[in-house]
Amino acid sequence: MQYYVVICVLFAAVVGIQADRCHLRELDLCVASGAGNNKISTTEAEVDKQCGVMQEVSECFGNYTQSCATPIQRELVGLVSEGAREVQKKFCTRGDKLRTEYLKHASCLAKAQPQGRKCLNDVQTGLEKIEEAKFQDRVSTACCVYARYAQCSTQVVEGTCGKAAVEYGHLLIRLATSNLLDVVCQNFLNNPVCDTLLPPPGTKAKGNSKSVVSRLFNAYVSS
Repeated sequence: MQYYVVICVLFAAVVGIQADRCHLRELDLCVASGAGNNKISTTEAEVDKQCGVMQEVSECFGNYTQSCATPIQRELVGLVSEGAREVQKKFCTRGDKLRTEYLKHASCLAKAQPQGRKCLNDVQTGLEKIEEAKFQDRVSTACCVYARYAQCSTQVVEGTCGKAAVEYGHLLIRLATSNLLDVVCQNFLNNPVCDTLLPPPGTKAKGNSKSVVSRLFNAYVSS
């Protein structure tokens, strides 16, 4: 789940495609494709099923981006998603080390998932704040959203599954983002500037965002 959050935050920060550029029917189809797929897969068969859904959603969102995004936005999408595609390929290959390591932690991560819901609620609110932020504050706001989520989820996962599971999650993020977060979002953990850019933890999302990323994330979390 942490992997998906990171990708959503990055997209919201640097791409920001607005849903009103195209008809929402296509976006709704993408949402429908991924509905009910937000649970932790704990077996090879469940991972295979999840990978099929992931591929459908990726293709759907790619088609939507091709039709609705500007050329510059499409280039940014390609840049941000390059590492994510490589992680998805490894995750969906039986016998790959990344997938094998994931399955070692999967059962425990599934137990921790209900506790992690509070962390996702803050991400929903944060994605809306990224959309509202001034252009010069968007990246900083995104880094604050991620830092808050990372701190929250680390506490939940480490408390239930131990440090090894946390370290695996951090590895996934570095691979998925090609270390982009390490470069862009240094020193945002517990940074006072985040208190000015984000509402207090636990603030409920408004639910009226026009951002494609926010709409997809909200549908994914609530399904």
